[in-house]
Amino acid sequence: MKKAGRLFLNGAIGLTLLACNFLWNSANRVPLESDVNEVLDPANTTEMDLTCAMIDTTRSGYCLFTADEGQIEEIAARLELDYRVTSFDKNDTIPPLVSEGRVGCLDENVFGQVDGLPAYYIGGRPGQLSLAGGGQFEYLLLLFNPETGQACTQVSYAYG
Repeated sequence: MKKAGRLFLNGAIGLTLLACNFLWNSANRVPLESDVNEVLDPANTTEMDLTCAMIDTTRSGYCLFTADEGQIEEIAARLELDYRVTSFDKNDTIPPLVSEGRVGCLDENVFGQVDGLPAYYIGGRPGQLSLAGGGQFEYLLLLFNPETGQACTQVSYAYG
Protein backbone atom coordinates (compact mmCIF):
# COMPACT_ATOMS: atom_id res chain seq x y z
CA MET A 1 0.00 0.00 0.00
CA LYS A 2 1.31 3.43 -0.82
CA LYS A 3 2.27 5.78 1.99
CA ALA A 4 -0.61 8.20 1.31
CA GLY A 5 -3.08 5.30 1.40
CA ARG A 6 -1.74 4.08 4.75
CA LEU A 7 -1.92 7.59 6.21
CA PHE A 8 -5.52 7.93 5.03
CA LEU A 9 -6.44 4.52 6.45
CA ASN A 10 -4.75 5.25 9.81
CA GLY A 11 -6.50 8.62 9.98
CA ALA A 12 -9.87 7.05 9.16
CA ILE A 13 -9.39 4.39 11.84
CA GLY A 14 -8.41 7.06 14.37
CA LEU A 15 -11.48 9.17 13.56
CA THR A 16 -13.73 6.11 13.79
CA LEU A 17 -12.35 5.28 17.24
CA LEU A 18 -12.85 8.87 18.41
CA ALA A 19 -16.41 8.84 17.10
CA CYS A 20 -17.15 5.53 18.84
CA ASN A 21 -15.75 6.86 22.12
CA PHE A 22 -17.89 10.00 21.80
CA LEU A 23 -21.02 7.97 21.05
CA TRP A 24 -20.36 5.55 23.95
CA ASN A 25 -19.86 8.44 26.36
CA SER A 26 -22.92 10.34 25.08
CA ALA A 27 -25.19 7.30 25.23
CA ASN A 28 -24.15 6.36 28.76
CA ARG A 29 -23.74 9.76 30.43
CA VAL A 30 -27.43 10.21 31.40
CA PRO A 31 -27.83 6.66 32.84
CA LEU A 32 -24.56 7.15 34.75
CA GLU A 33 -25.81 10.44 36.25
CA SER A 34 -29.08 8.78 37.26
CA ASP A 35 -27.38 5.71 38.74
CA VAL A 36 -24.78 7.69 40.70
CA ASN A 37 -27.52 10.02 41.98
CA GLU A 38 -29.48 6.95 43.14
CA VAL A 39 -26.53 5.61 45.11
CA LEU A 40 -25.33 8.93 46.56
CA ASP A 41 -28.80 10.19 47.48
CA PRO A 42 -31.33 7.32 47.45
CA ALA A 43 -34.00 9.36 49.25
CA ASN A 44 -33.55 12.13 46.66
CA THR A 45 -33.30 14.70 49.47
CA THR A 46 -30.81 16.99 47.73
CA GLU A 47 -30.68 18.03 44.12
CA MET A 48 -27.21 16.82 43.20
CA ASP A 49 -25.85 18.68 40.20
CA LEU A 50 -23.64 15.98 38.70
CA THR A 51 -21.38 16.33 35.68
CA CYS A 52 -20.62 12.79 34.54
CA ALA A 53 -18.64 11.02 31.86
CA MET A 54 -17.77 7.46 31.00
CA ILE A 55 -14.08 6.57 30.89
CA ASP A 56 -13.29 5.77 27.27
CA THR A 57 -15.17 2.60 26.31
CA THR A 58 -14.90 0.94 29.74
CA ARG A 59 -17.64 0.09 32.25
CA SER A 60 -16.24 2.84 34.51
CA GLY A 61 -17.32 6.43 34.81
CA TYR A 62 -17.00 9.42 37.09
CA CYS A 63 -19.12 12.33 38.26
CA LEU A 64 -18.03 15.73 39.55
CA PHE A 65 -20.16 17.73 41.98
CA THR A 66 -19.99 20.34 44.72
CA ALA A 67 -20.50 19.32 48.35
CA ASP A 68 -19.56 20.28 51.87
CA GLU A 69 -17.79 18.11 54.44
CA GLY A 70 -21.08 17.20 56.13
CA GLN A 71 -22.58 15.87 52.89
CA ILE A 72 -19.44 13.86 52.12
CA GLU A 73 -19.34 12.38 55.64
CA GLU A 74 -23.06 11.48 55.43
CA ILE A 75 -22.57 9.72 52.08
CA ALA A 76 -19.48 7.90 53.37
CA ALA A 77 -21.25 6.75 56.55
CA ARG A 78 -24.44 5.62 54.79
CA LEU A 79 -22.52 3.67 52.13
CA GLU A 80 -20.03 2.33 54.71
CA LEU A 81 -17.07 3.64 52.72
CA ASP A 82 -13.57 3.14 54.08
CA TYR A 83 -11.65 6.34 54.75
CA ARG A 84 -8.15 6.83 53.37
CA VAL A 85 -5.83 9.59 52.20
CA THR A 86 -5.02 9.33 48.51
CA SER A 87 -1.40 8.67 47.60
CA PHE A 88 -0.04 7.40 44.31
CA ASP A 89 2.97 6.17 46.27
CA LYS A 90 0.72 3.77 48.23
CA ASN A 91 -1.37 1.66 45.88
CA ASP A 92 -3.59 0.42 48.71
CA THR A 93 -5.12 3.91 49.00
CA ILE A 94 -6.76 3.63 45.57
CA PRO A 95 -7.37 -0.07 44.80
CA PRO A 96 -8.28 -1.42 42.24
CA LEU A 97 -8.22 1.88 40.42
CA VAL A 98 -4.46 1.78 40.20
CA SER A 99 -4.83 -0.95 37.57
CA GLU A 100 -7.06 1.33 35.48
CA GLY A 101 -4.42 4.06 35.51
CA ARG A 102 -4.81 7.75 36.23
CA VAL A 103 -8.22 8.12 34.64
CA GLY A 104 -11.50 9.61 35.79
CA CYS A 105 -11.20 11.12 39.27
CA LEU A 106 -7.49 10.29 39.34
CA ASP A 107 -6.79 12.23 36.13
CA GLU A 108 -5.22 15.57 37.03
CA ASN A 109 -7.04 17.18 34.08
CA VAL A 110 -10.41 16.01 35.44
CA PHE A 111 -10.19 16.65 39.20
CA GLY A 112 -6.81 18.26 39.77
CA GLN A 113 -4.13 17.02 42.13
CA VAL A 114 -5.49 14.19 44.30
CA ASP A 115 -2.44 13.25 46.38
CA GLY A 116 -3.21 13.98 50.02
CA LEU A 117 -6.97 14.41 49.55
CA PRO A 118 -9.50 12.59 51.70
CA ALA A 119 -10.90 9.59 49.88
CA TYR A 120 -13.55 7.02 50.64
CA TYR A 121 -13.81 3.62 48.99
CA ILE A 122 -15.81 0.42 48.85
CA GLY A 123 -15.44 -2.48 46.44
CA GLY A 124 -16.49 -6.06 45.77
CA ARG A 125 -20.07 -5.44 44.62
CA PRO A 126 -21.50 -4.54 48.03
CA GLY A 127 -25.27 -4.43 48.46
CA GLN A 128 -25.28 -0.68 49.04
CA LEU A 129 -24.12 -0.20 45.43
CA SER A 130 -27.11 -2.12 44.00
CA LEU A 131 -29.35 -0.20 41.64
CA ALA A 132 -33.15 -0.29 41.47
CA GLY A 133 -33.03 -1.32 37.81
CA GLY A 134 -31.12 -4.50 38.68
CA GLY A 135 -27.60 -3.28 37.93
CA GLN A 136 -24.82 -2.82 40.43
CA PHE A 137 -21.53 -1.00 40.79
CA GLU A 138 -18.38 -3.04 41.36
CA TYR A 139 -16.75 -0.25 43.38
CA LEU A 140 -17.16 3.38 44.35
CA LEU A 141 -14.41 5.86 45.06
CA LEU A 142 -15.30 9.25 46.50
CA LEU A 143 -12.67 11.99 46.54
CA PHE A 144 -13.19 15.34 48.23
CA ASN A 145 -11.22 18.57 48.15
CA PRO A 146 -12.20 20.44 51.33
CA GLU A 147 -10.54 23.64 50.12
CA THR A 148 -12.66 23.93 46.96
CA GLY A 149 -15.75 21.93 47.94
CA GLN A 150 -15.35 19.83 44.79
CA ALA A 151 -16.04 16.12 44.92
CA CYS A 152 -15.51 13.35 42.41
CA THR A 153 -16.96 9.89 42.55
CA GLN A 154 -15.81 7.07 40.31
CA VAL A 155 -17.72 3.85 39.78
CA SER A 156 -17.58 0.77 37.60
CA TYR A 157 -20.61 -1.18 36.49
CA ALA A 158 -20.40 -4.83 37.53
CA TYR A 159 -20.73 -7.59 34.95
CA GLY A 160 -23.98 -9.57 34.86
